[in-house]
Amino acid sequence: MTKTYIYKSSKRGFTKMKMQNEGFMKKEELEFLKESNHIEREYGSVALEDVKKAWNYAKKRKDSINVKLIKEIHKRIMIRLNPEIAGKLRNMQVGVMTKDGFREAIHFIYIKEDLDKLCEFKPTNEKEVKEWHIKFEIIHPHKDGNGRTGRILMNIQRLSLGLPILIIHEGKQQMEYYKWFKKGKKDGRKICKRL
Repeated sequence: MTKTYIYKSSKRGFTKMKMQNEGFMKKEELEFLKESNHIEREYGSVALEDVKKAWNYAKKRKDSINVKLIKEIHKRIMIRLNPEIAGKLRNMQVGVMTKDGFREAIHFIYIKEDLDKLCEFKPTNEKEVKEWHIKFEIIHPHKDGNGRTGRILMNIQRLSLGLPILIIHEGKQQMEYYKWFKKGKKDGRKICKRL
């Protein structure tokens, strides 16, 4: 394992410091996280700092997606934005406002069961990663923060398969992305049952 160092300037010259993993992020990773936040109308520095922590946490555990990991990613994303729900599965019924109107999410009593089934499935190609992501968003396991959590999960799966990070920009690409979920509008529970 190679050690990476950064050098910090001081009055006495340069101080050698071990570089922390969380301090370094590739350009495309940062762009992905910013755009993922922007899709959800989160433009603040606190939201960006927290989603970076969630991303770094997820990348280190990308080969073992399970409910515990999902909750930990969500916790890191929401801890300062909404601490009451951070890392918790929802225990109430919610819905999603779409262009076509209100869509009720899967009933909360099925969340744990559906997530467990989803996590048993390991995507092996780009199409399966997309399908996994759609199913995750249909389950909608949290009161808020599902999109950002789901896009982190999608991209760590992509990285595991050697695929590039998918960056969805606010605006036109965002609208194309939302079209992925049209199929799940009416038969969300059925889609999850077919895992």
